[in-house]
Amino acid sequence: MRAHAALLAALARTGGPAADGELEFADRLAQAAPAATDALAAWLHRVLAPAEPVEAGEGGAR
Repeated sequence: MRAHAALLAALARTGGPAADGELEFADRLAQAAPAATDALAAWLHRVLAPAEPVEAGEGGAR
């Protein structure tokens, strides 16, 4: 259940509208492969996160 909730939360962050029944795949995926569902949710969360600004003096060319 946690994998399903995490995936739905990550998909909601995309901002894309979903019609009724359009996200039923999330339930089937979570039941079939919870670890893969968690991994997908984590990846979506990471790629959709706003980029953090680099502090002056960090990671810049010298």
